[in-house]
Amino acid sequence: SKRAWSWKEDYREVVSDAVRRSKEGSVRAPLRIRVLTYNILANRLAEEHYWQLYQGIPKWILDFNFRLRNLCAELELSKPDVVCLQEVEGFEQVSKALGGLGFVGEFVPRTGLPEGCATFWRSDAFRAVRTERVEFADHDLKQNVAIVHRLRSKEASDNRCLWVANIHVLFNPKRGDIKVAQCRVLLDTCKALMAEHEGDRDLAVCGDFNSAPNSGVYEFVRTGALDCLRHDRRYLSGQVEGICVGAGSPRAASARETNCFRLPQSELAEEEEATTSSRAEEESATGGGGGRTRKKRNVGNPNKWSAENLRVATGEPGCGVATHPLDLRSAYVSVTGSEPDYTSAHRRFLGTVDYIWHTPSLRPLSALLPVPWEVLSRYYGGGLPNKWWPSDHMSLCCDFLWTGPEVTKWANGYYR
Repeated sequence: SKRAWSWKEDYREVVSDAVRRSKEGSVRAPLRIRVLTYNILANRLAEEHYWQLYQGIPKWILDFNFRLRNLCAELELSKPDVVCLQEVEGFEQVSKALGGLGFVGEFVPRTGLPEGCATFWRSDAFRAVRTERVEFADHDLKQNVAIVHRLRSKEASDNRCLWVANIHVLFNPKRGDIKVAQCRVLLDTCKALMAEHEGDRDLAVCGDFNSAPNSGVYEFVRTGALDCLRHDRRYLSGQVEGICVGAGSPRAASARETNCFRLPQSELAEEEEATTSSRAEEESATGGGGGRTRKKRNVGNPNKWSAENLRVATGEPGCGVATHPLDLRSAYVSVTGSEPDYTSAHRRFLGTVDYIWHTPSLRPLSALLPVPWEVLSRYYGGGLPNKWWPSDHMSLCCDFLWTGPEVTKWANGYYR
C-alpha cells in the first residue's frame, strides 16, 4: 500500500508569501527541503527479541540484507534531502547502500554497543561544516546517543545553514526522569552550538523519543518546561498509560493494559532501585520505616520522585522544574493537527514515539502519513516489519519551506 501525503491547508499561501517577501528583500529566497527520520531496527535487537516482539513474522523478512534493500527503495520513493536513522548497525554497509542513492553521512554508536544514530544528507544539496556527538554516558545518563550537524546548503547562494539533531532516547518506560534529562542535554547542546553562529536559528530535531504524545516527556520538548512533581515519574513517558498494544497478538481485541511492555529483568531491577531510593527518602523524612509510616508514605510523595530523580531530570540539585531553551513545534501537528496515529507496531506495542520537531523559522508544508492501520493489520496481524516495510517503526517525512534568517535592509545592501 502506498503511503499518502498530507498537505498543510494554507501551504499555497505560505509559499506565495515567502516568494513575495523574498522579492521585497525581507527574507532569503525560499527553498524546499525534505527531512526524514526512521528507527530502522538493529539486526541484533531483531534477533534478540524475536519471540517477544516478532513471533510469526517469517525470518527472511527480518534478514538485514532484505530489509536494507527495502529501506533503500523507501528512500528512493520519498526522496528526502536529510535522513536521520536510529538503531543503525553495520554503518559501513548502510553507508555504502545509501551512498548509491547520493547520500553521505556520519555515525555515532551507543556507548559500548554496535548500533547507534546516523545522519545522512544529499551530497549535492548539503555540506557538513560542524558535527557534535552527544554521548549521554558522559552525563551518567545511560548508553544512548545523539548527533548534531550544521549543514551548509549548496543550493542557496547565501551560505545558509541548517542544524539537524538526531536522537534515540532511552527505552525503559519507567525511567522518564532519564528521558527528560537526555532531551534536556541535547536541546541545551543545540542552543549552545547555534549561539556560536550569529543568525543561525533553523533547526530540526528528529528521532525516536520513546514517549507518547501528551506525555510528560512530550510536554517538556513542546513547551520547554516540566514541573516534575506534578507527574508520576514511573509514567512520564506515556508508554504505560493504557496505550493500545497487541499488534500481531491474540490479545489485540482487548488491547488495553496499564503497561505496554514487559521490562527486561535488568530494567526491572533498575526501576526497583529508583523506587527504593524514593521510599528511603520518604521514610527518613518521616522518622523511620515502621508499618504505619509505610502505609502513609505515598501521601508525601505520590509521584515517586526522589531527590536524585529530580536532580537527574532537571540537572540541578533541589530543583523540581526541568527546562530547555528552544522554541520547538511538531511538524506533523503543524501540518495535520495531530501526531500520527502510530509510528511503531509490533506484538507488544502500537503507538507513536517518533517525532520531527522544528524551530518556527522552518515552515512545514506536508507530511507523509503512516500506512492506515486497517491495511497494515492484514499482514501478520499488523506487526512490523513485513515484506514491504523493513522496520517495526514507520518513517516520518516532512517538507519544509526554508528561507533562512530574515535580512534587514541597511543603506544599499543587506545584513543579518
